[in-house]
Amino acid sequence: MEDLKLAKKLVKSLDMAIKYERLAQQRYSREATYSYEYDVKVLFKSLVSEELKHERLLAGKKAEVLKDIARLSKKKI
Repeated sequence: MEDLKLAKKLVKSLDMAIKYERLAQQRYSREATYSYEYDVKVLFKSLVSEELKHERLLAGKKAEVLKDIARLSKKKI
């Protein structure tokens, strides 16, 4: 079933996007730790927060797609 293949590819893409969001969080967190300027620290902490929001959004989308995969898999049987 083509929709099932597409959904599985989408999960892989979402996994990759989540991975990059986490990497960005780590980098911004590290930059905040080593920044001496208060405003720069605040900026990087804000960026970490934004990346966390992105990760949650992507994780939610992934959960929806996984539900669709389960539904499509049942139809296939």
